[in-house]
Formats: sequence, C-alpha cells, structure tokens
Amino acid sequence: MIKITIPVADPAASAASYTSIQVGRAATYGDALAQSGTFTNLGSVITINGLLGTYEYEDQGAAIGQWHTWRLYNTGTAAGGSWATPFQGRGAAYITAAQFREYEMGDLQEPDGEEMSDAKIDALIGVASRLADTYVGYSFEYRQDTEYHPWNINTRRIYPYQDKLVSVESMKVFVSKEQYATFNASDFFINPSANYLEVISLATVTYSLFPAIVALGIIKPQVEIIYTHGYRAIPQDVKDAVALTTVELLAKDATYKTGMGVLTKMVVGDTTMERRPIPANSPASRRLGVPDAAAQLLDGYVKVAIR
Repeated sequence: MIKITIPVADPAASAASYTSIQVGRAATYGDALAQSGTFTNLGSVITINGLLGTYEYEDQGAAIGQWHTWRLYNTGTAAGGSWATPFQGRGAAYITAAQFREYEMGDLQEPDGEEMSDAKIDALIGVASRLADTYVGYSFEYRQDTEYHPWNINTRRIYPYQDKLVSVESMKVFVSKEQYATFNASDFFINPSANYLEVISLATVTYSLFPAIVALGIIKPQVEIIYTHGYRAIPQDVKDAVALTTVELLAKDATYKTGMGVLTKMVVGDTTMERRPIPANSPASRRLGVPDAAAQLLDGYVKVAIR
C-alpha cells in the first residue's frame, strides 16, 4: 500500500468545474508522464470538496518505487484537466500505531505523564520494520526496484538482489550505451520459489541481440530489470516481531529519558540500578537490535542465496 498526498490549489474553483480526481500509476517516471506503457488509470477515486485543498489517497495495489500522477475530472462531461507531474508516494510500516496499541505491550506514556503520540509510535514502528528487514537480509515491503546484472547467455537467468519476486515490469539487455534489446513479459519465465527470471525463447535472444552485438559495444552485455517483489500482505508473525521490537525501542527510549542511557550504574539509598551492556561476542549482539522473541519469529524468513 502506498499513501499519496494530492494538493488542489483552488478547491472552490476546481469543484465548480470538476467532480472528482483521477489517479494514475506507472512503473517509470516516463510512462507516468506520457500516460503510456505501464501506465494505469485507476479511475475517479476521489470526490472533490470545494472546502478541501489537500487529499490523502491510499493505493492498495501500488508498490514502493512506482510513480503516481493525478488530474481533475468531470464524470458528467468526461472532461479532464492536465495530468500532474509524476511523483512517488510513501510506504507504510508493517503495523500501524493503532494495531500496536492492541498488543497492550510497552509503556506508552512520556516521562511527564502525557500519552505518547501516534506519530512517535509510527516512527518507532518504522525503525522496527527496517530492523526486521536487516535481520532477514531483504525487505518485506511490496516494492519496485531497478537493478543491473551481467547477461549470461548460457543460462539466460537473472537473480534479483531482493527476495520474493512477484513480477517483472521491464527487461532490457544493453550491448552498448544506446543499443539494447527489450523483452516482453511473454519472453521469460518467473520462478518465485528460486527467485529468478529466465528468458525462455532462444530465438528472441538471438534475433533481438544479434544486430546490436555486431556493433561491438559493451564487452559483456548488461541487463536492466524493473521488477516488483515483497509481500502484498505482511505475514502475521512478522507483524508480531515488529511489535516486539517496537517494545524494545520504547524501553530504550525510556531508559535514555530517565538518565540511564549513558550511565551503567545508579545508586539511590539502598537501591542499585545497573544496566549491563550486551557482550560483543554474544549471539544477541549480532541481532541488530531485534530481541530474542522477535528473532525467533523471523528466523524462518532468513535465507542464504546460493547462485
């Protein structure tokens, strides 16, 4: 899911001529700008209110890295304004502040007694989500990336760096700076389990690349792929791991605010408080801030790529 913000400069005047806002999505900036190629018009998804100048929209099918654009539209006359300059929205953490509160874990009060804001909780959840990604070695986010790989004519396989391959939006094999062969979705096979894509038509490879290879450009052709990977819905145990890690971050935040962040020992009368650092050679020191319980939930997602 991607959240986008749409500003309407003159809402009253816009509402007088238009009834809604259409939103479009594309894999690349160029496609979004030209409304061609991978561009998809999501339709009139927002109703205009003459009193509102800013609208928030959640695109449930979008991936991080894709491009959005929008235009004013009149559903009655089918008249539409110009499409806005393409932009990229923002992704969401793996759980929301409201979902975290339902776990009823951690101290959600500030030292002054005030209730902790959702904005701060969301920020900590965001950190916990990235820690989960770092622990397993890839991102759980549903996102789109562009990568470059050496072209291997013997296997015709490309192994993306990120796990959980979902789809490939574009693939080009460059043999020089200006010459390349473009492949369609029907030209290759995607193996999501082994996380690779393979060009399945040798004829396509031969006839597409031969004229360019004759030009004697790049010694070893390079492949550019634009692909989507990750989870459309975050697994529940990953959400639980993020919640547990957020609790750990909350505890550390409280520790620093009470003055124990830089102290290792505090004595008040007959009471002694001591903070023991994790030994550098212990397994916990290699979990990058992920607590034991969260690590156990994430261990099943850790993968070692052998290629």
